[in-house]
Amino acid sequence: MGKTMRRLGWMVLLAAVALGTAGCDGGGGSESGGIGSTGEGGGFIWKPVGENTGKLVVILPPQYTSRPVAAVYITSAGGDFLDGSAYTGVANGGRRHYRFAKKGREYGADVRVVAEITDAPTVHWVIPNGAGRVEY
Repeated sequence: MGKTMRRLGWMVLLAAVALGTAGCDGGGGSESGGIGSTGEGGGFIWKPVGENTGKLVVILPPQYTSRPVAAVYITSAGGDFLDGSAYTGVANGGRRHYRFAKKGREYGADVRVVAEITDAPTVHWVIPNGAGRVEY
């Protein structure tokens, strides 16, 4: 029950942050409203069906591992909050892993993975098709 309560707490926090920042610049040259500029590549993975849970797993590039990440969530292209994640640790080449409640295809097409970096501007990655694996 402890994990469930922590996950619910994070989801409520993420929803509040997303609602409170909707329409904000988020820092940097944003091509998609308040979700920041495009994040760096070299290790980003959108894995629509993870081996452990059968649900979406997002892996951030290694350059974000040592950065304080406040939240990782999914938005529509217009910046509407769709779902929050649960941080599950560092693995696969020293990269942060975030797990979601649904399979990638359930988020649809043309969505964004947003990472709120505590000491830097918010960044995002474009996911053209939620059902397919995406790497940057």
